[in-house]
Amino acid sequence: MKEEKNIPEHVLEIYSNKFKSYPCITKTRNVTSAAIDLLTKKNKILWYVSYNDENTSKKIEGTILYSDTNKILIYFKKKESENVFIIKILSDVDSELSVLLLTKGLHKFFTIDIV
Repeated sequence: MKEEKNIPEHVLEIYSNKFKSYPCITKTRNVTSAAIDLLTKKNKILWYVSYNDENTSKKIEGTILYSDTNKILIYFKKKESENVFIIKILSDVDSELSVLLLTKGLHKFFTIDIV
């Protein structure tokens, strides 16, 4: 459980190097894989870890650049035994409204469990 709540140090470094500040971190409820599919199709992936088999490649962990202007990155990681993802939103202190809007947009992908 403790590991699920942590963001890897290199993700914090990516944010700090890109935006020259330390991020605010917003936790949300877990999301379905459909949310990750949508986010990765519409935004730039900065890095990821994937699982490949014969026909598919599934991302199991990574960082998405959601908004360069609002300084928002999304860290995601698949829960080990389930088909849901933990997400953490890294943002600038002035991006609170944008993070709220992002969270509202993800609402339909939330699962019943809480982070």
